Amino acid sequence: MDPMQLAQMKRQVAWHTQEVKHQEMDLHTAELALEAAKKKVEELKKKLVESKHMLDMREREVDRVVEEDRRDKARR
Repeated sequence: MDPMQLAQMKRQVAWHTQEVKHQEMDLHTAELALEAAKKKVEELKKKLVESKHMLDMREREVDRVVEEDRRDKARR
């Protein structure tokens, strides 16, 4: 192999080495973003459960008040 071909091969290896490093960094960044997104999903699930619970409590309270009002009107 002549020196020019060898030099070209070495440049290609260097380029591919840099490409691999960039891809590894991109992958690491994506993995960190994924972990953050998973945490956010868990937080949102908890908030949703809490909100549904509060809604259920409020609906039952309204139903109770409406029923009491209906009974009061029926007694009159």
